[in-house]
Amino acid sequence: MYQTFSGTSRRPRQVNLSGRPSNPFAASSPAGGPQSAIASAQQDRIARQHQRDRIQASARIQRVWRGHSARRRTFQTWRTIWDNLEERRGNEDGGYASEDDSLRQLRRLLLFYQPKADVWRLTWYGMRQVATASQAATPCVGMDRMLLNTLSFAARRCGDTFTAQDAIAYYEALTALKDAPSEPLQGALLAPLVSAQAYVGLAVLLAGPLDPTMLNLLRSSVDTGALCDGLGQLPERQSARSRLWLLGNLVCLVGPAKSSYPSYIIAVARLLGSLAEDVDFDSAPIDVDNVSFDSDVLSRVGTGLLPLNTFLQKQTTSLIDQDSIRNLLVRDQTNTGTVTNDAQLLAGYALTLLRCFPRKADDIRMWLYLGPTRRTTDLGATRYFWSASKSTSVFSTIWQNSRSVIGLLKASAQSATEQRDDWTVILVFLELYTFLLKIMDDEEFMGKSDGRRSSAIPTNDVAELVTFLKNLGFTLYFNASELNGADTPASYAGTQSLSRHFGNAVVSEPAKSATNTKPLALAGLPGLTVDYLKGLVTGLLRAIYERDSRRHFLPKNHWLMTDRFDMTAFIPGVVAEEENRHLVQDQDDQDIEFEDPDLDDGPEAAAFTYATTSYSAALRSQQQRERQQRKASRRRYLESVAPRLEILQNMPFFIPFTTRVEIFRQFVRLDQEKRRNGYVDADLWRQSMMFQPPNGMHPRDMLARHHAKIRRKKEFADAFDQFYQLGADLKEPIQITFVDEFDIPEAGIDGGGVTKEFLTSVISQAFDPNNENIDHQYFTETEGHWLHPSPTAVEDLKARYRNMGLRNDQPAMRAEVKNLLQQYEFLGRIIGKCLYEGILVDVSFAGYFLKKWALTGGANSAPMESGYRANINDLKQLDDGLYRGLLALKNAPAEQVEDFGLTFIVDDLVGPEGAKQVIERELVPNGANMPVTAENRLFYINRMSWYRLQGQSASQTSAFLKGLSSIVQPSWLSMFNQSELQTLIGGAAADIDVADLRRNTLYGGTYVIGDDGREHPSIALFWSVMNQIPDAERRKVLKFVTSTPRGPLLGFGQLNPRFSIRDSGSDEGRFPTTSTCVNLLKLPMYRSERVLREKLLAAVNSGAGFDLS
Repeated sequence: MYQTFSGTSRRPRQVNLSGRPSNPFAASSPAGGPQSAIASAQQDRIARQHQRDRIQASARIQRVWRGHSARRRTFQTWRTIWDNLEERRGNEDGGYASEDDSLRQLRRLLLFYQPKADVWRLTWYGMRQVATASQAATPCVGMDRMLLNTLSFAARRCGDTFTAQDAIAYYEALTALKDAPSEPLQGALLAPLVSAQAYVGLAVLLAGPLDPTMLNLLRSSVDTGALCDGLGQLPERQSARSRLWLLGNLVCLVGPAKSSYPSYIIAVARLLGSLAEDVDFDSAPIDVDNVSFDSDVLSRVGTGLLPLNTFLQKQTTSLIDQDSIRNLLVRDQTNTGTVTNDAQLLAGYALTLLRCFPRKADDIRMWLYLGPTRRTTDLGATRYFWSASKSTSVFSTIWQNSRSVIGLLKASAQSATEQRDDWTVILVFLELYTFLLKIMDDEEFMGKSDGRRSSAIPTNDVAELVTFLKNLGFTLYFNASELNGADTPASYAGTQSLSRHFGNAVVSEPAKSATNTKPLALAGLPGLTVDYLKGLVTGLLRAIYERDSRRHFLPKNHWLMTDRFDMTAFIPGVVAEEENRHLVQDQDDQDIEFEDPDLDDGPEAAAFTYATTSYSAALRSQQQRERQQRKASRRRYLESVAPRLEILQNMPFFIPFTTRVEIFRQFVRLDQEKRRNGYVDADLWRQSMMFQPPNGMHPRDMLARHHAKIRRKKEFADAFDQFYQLGADLKEPIQITFVDEFDIPEAGIDGGGVTKEFLTSVISQAFDPNNENIDHQYFTETEGHWLHPSPTAVEDLKARYRNMGLRNDQPAMRAEVKNLLQQYEFLGRIIGKCLYEGILVDVSFAGYFLKKWALTGGANSAPMESGYRANINDLKQLDDGLYRGLLALKNAPAEQVEDFGLTFIVDDLVGPEGAKQVIERELVPNGANMPVTAENRLFYINRMSWYRLQGQSASQTSAFLKGLSSIVQPSWLSMFNQSELQTLIGGAAADIDVADLRRNTLYGGTYVIGDDGREHPSIALFWSVMNQIPDAERRKVLKFVTSTPRGPLLGFGQLNPRFSIRDSGSDEGRFPTTSTCVNLLKLPMYRSERVLREKLLAAVNSGAGFDLS
């Protein structure tokens, strides 16, 4: 039917080459022709090709996915099989049953192993494989040997082409090996060390934790010089953690045999110096391996000090070796007139050891003092470094001009290489000389000792040293503002600037920058601050001044620096600074009140901060850090704005003694005005208490606390019972009523004179070693009649009550001891009251005891002047026989020391009179079995001096000083040395100035000077006699009237009450009498100079006194 049917249903293609559309109804094309038809056909072909590609790609994707899915299912099946096998066999004995079993499991694991998914399975397999008794161990060791030998051969063939980076990668690979054979491993470690660059790589490797076994393999063949040169090429800015490992590994690698190499000493000194402020070298070590210690401990320490593990602690402490330190000076000492390289090198190393190991500092100083074990020179370390110090430009510049110090202290690290070396030598000398003065007796210091080694520097050189220290110390205190970098703007220099140190005031940005300054590094030396230098200079200056106070080897005014002050404004300036200091201390007290005792600095605190998850605990830690920052800021502020006060408290000898006494009286008056609300006069203060009693207390109750009824011959006991509870309130005016044995009050009103009589009576009674009216012998006398606390008072009391059947641990015994110490405390308050009121007393204390007053210091004292230090020289005043015996022991030849037969024990005579017992005490643990030898005799002398001067009477002295400091601030007493304090207590020891006494005498009754200005004839006769009699007799007259034989330091115008004379009738047969409570002489109207002289001297020598007229 259809003739054209060809058997296919596909529509035939129609090709229209006419250029006209085949559809007559379609819109006509704007551009037609053969070209458009060809382009259209081409696009159709491209579209068809893209369609074919998509079909083929889809097929490939499906094929790949099917394969991937199949592999995942297969891997998972293998994992399941592997896990099931491990689960069934893993708990049998930890290891595989056989090598074949282990190998099959390994092969299964390798079939599906992927790092991200199966690393724990590999770890599990390894742990089981380690526990498997391998039969293939020997072939594996052989393979390790072959590989290590090949590696060594390759490293040696590289030769000079071996770079630092190559060395780092090389050593990292070797250190990753575990249980490698030692012999080929050592060869591989040493192979590349023919190149200097290889040592650089080794040095980089040493900055991390290493196995000590690896270091021991390297030790035998490492070139110490090349290694230290490699350390010098490392980047300067490394973390403290890296420097710590570098130090420990270096010390372990070099070992003691090569510890004297100069390059090694330099490297260790630099590393130790950089770690001094970052590592706690004295802490207990943590017992953990190096790798774990680095990752688990050091990596978690933030701002605290880095601790040590057992490896690091062993390496660092190996540096403190007696032989190596003593033999430091077995080097070139031929040219002692210049600063040799050796002196700078040894000084840097010694100084670093002193800073990093403070607990061993005295041992290090002692070993340097003892010198080489193989004596090659008689020049000790102190004189060696003194010669080196004198020749430095820094020393010469400061010695010549005190105004040049600031520039030398502030020199930057980049511009002061030579100055840094000079400072290092000077600092080591200052450290050694400070130690030497502690063990050197006065005879050796003055160059009169018969010792075999001359350690003291000549006294002429001491004067030169003092000038250097004076100029340096003055600048450190007086220019503290500039050295601290505060440079406080003028707008903050007054009271406005105080607010930023005293509380919560809003602080501006300039003020914040001023308070956040850090201590200035000394001439750019890392870890050495100006504060460290200040403490060192202060301690040494005061030690030399103490010697000069005893032996007077320097010119009289050598210590003064009044040319650097405006003395007319000095006292007002100091008083103003003292007022500011009170404000700062009040704020410090508030901080201490709220301080958390459980938090502290150091690694423990840092670990606590990191470990805690409590917000409140973290907040408390942050608040404590802020308080510490405020304290440091206030201390630095005081140093900056109170330079005169700082000098007075730390270097008072720069200021004349009379000026310091005036300042002391001004401080007392300032304190009185503060405590008494401006009413310094006693009567005005009592009136103010009647109208404005404190804290709502009844006025009569307030005044009653300051009134006491005192029985004659029981002055101390009654005073203690009635006034002890006052505490520091004893500063306020007190009223005394004396009663006789029948409790009848004596006539008179206490206007100040009775108080003086009361205080002098208490002191004369309690401080008299032979007084029978007191229960205890509180003070005892030396051979020179100097008073000091009875060293066995507490033990005597205990012995007395033990004889009565009490034990030391019973409450009754403890109560009696407590009561005795409270009586010592009260005696300290009584002496403080006399100083506070300006009342002179006739009592002479031992110099070493007075030194403890002057060195109670307080918070503002320099670090090295925080307390009294016993020494052999103070023993001379306490026990001259013991002093001479210890001096003989010190100067005896070494071979004769043991002939003394001494051990580290001391005998005390304890108990009541008539029943004394000898008690043996050890100066050190197991001292009875420790003989005194040539090596430890200085230690024995130190311990014996400490025990006799400090340890034996520690409880009594501490109680006395506690009472004294509650009345007179320790910082005030620190302005005076021991002899000056004695003058402050008892008056000047100079001859009595009769003219000054006459000018400041008041007259009463008939003796009142009339309008004509002429004296009464009897008064004229009295002064004529006073001018004629010797000074000893004048002192007796003065003591007869005032109860003390010495006059006030600033003249009789300061005597309170004033020296007074009034008539007592016209009978020439009567003797003169006195009322010492008011310093009043009652003089009959004598008409003959001879009679007046006889009667006056007779009365003076008879002891007539208070109210006997």
